[in-house]
Amino acid sequence: MNEMRLMLRSMMLSLGYTSIEVEASGQSALKRIASKHFDIILSDYNLGGRINGQQVLEISRQNNILGHSTIFIMITADTGYDSVVSAIEHRPDSYMVKPFTPATLHRRLSRIKLQKSIFSTMDDHRSKMNFEAMESEAKAIMATHPQYISLCLKAIGESLLSRKDYKAAKIHYMRVLKNNQEASWAHYGVAQADLSLGQPLSAVKSLEKTIGISRHFLPAYDTLANAHEQLSNLKGAQKAILASLEITPRSLARTKKLGKISVKLKDWQMAEQAYSRVIRLTKDTQHEKIEFYYEHLKCLLALQETEEPSLQTAEKLQRSLTRLRLLGKDDPVVVSNSFRVEVQQHLHRERKQDAIKSWKQWKQLILSGKASSITQEQELTLKRRLGLF
Repeated sequence: MNEMRLMLRSMMLSLGYTSIEVEASGQSALKRIASKHFDIILSDYNLGGRINGQQVLEISRQNNILGHSTIFIMITADTGYDSVVSAIEHRPDSYMVKPFTPATLHRRLSRIKLQKSIFSTMDDHRSKMNFEAMESEAKAIMATHPQYISLCLKAIGESLLSRKDYKAAKIHYMRVLKNNQEASWAHYGVAQADLSLGQPLSAVKSLEKTIGISRHFLPAYDTLANAHEQLSNLKGAQKAILASLEITPRSLARTKKLGKISVKLKDWQMAEQAYSRVIRLTKDTQHEKIEFYYEHLKCLLALQETEEPSLQTAEKLQRSLTRLRLLGKDDPVVVSNSFRVEVQQHLHRERKQDAIKSWKQWKQLILSGKASSITQEQELTLKRRLGLF
């Protein structure tokens, strides 16, 4: 909300911060975070758009556009957020429940800055990909600041995986689990090591344990889907992605993954739903692509082949065709492909006159160069189907 942004800006000014920037949505915030370094980021959990604050954090960290030195504080009205943040992989440095005072924010920032200063050398080694030094620093911090033992053990595991010492990494994570079976991140570390060692079946078991302990551990779902794919268990991969989408229904990457897996399974109903959602998530954004409409139309045509004729399916197909033509109006190949689908749809619905009308329009566009040509053999086959001989 604009009022909340203004209030936070005023609060930060009162604490002595002067270079302050604001964004109204998660998407615009991601662009801003990618464009420059910020020392502190305050984000509401519920941003009211396609992505929430947790996804801003997750995407920023996964894409390495958020430095480890940056303080990320989540702001929420939900007092139950602590049960969520304890389970997720990409945690904010802290979270604050609205309302709060400048004094509360100041105390929280001071505590986080202290922690950041303690880990600054280790984070510097990480950014320079000097993982052996990073591991040594983590061990030194663990010896002098035992309250940070969990963070240090995670860093050591990360170092071993980054150095591709997968056997040592697995041993390290197993030692952690010997003392704490509820450490979901350690189960996930074992799974990562197993996958790299060519043991996807063992990885699946560890990933299921990870998710069983931490339902919001989103990377575990993605890795579980990949492990099932390695085992040629597409149903298992589909199930994993569906579970992750229950938590992040607006995730474009996971929705696209669901569509691809469902197409491989020839689960046309699920595939159509997935690509329909992809289209809704990307429409009128920089992420909208012609290929999404191709995939959606492919699913709709397959549904027509396997189901009774449906007005709803026909309407969806027509909407996708209309949008495809709008996006690809200057691309002759796209124009031809759209008419190919339209003629096929009319023939399937036994509307031969509509199919002939579409063909004639298509032919005129081919002659004018606005649609790409088809081979003589393809044209003869089409005319036979249309009964034009």
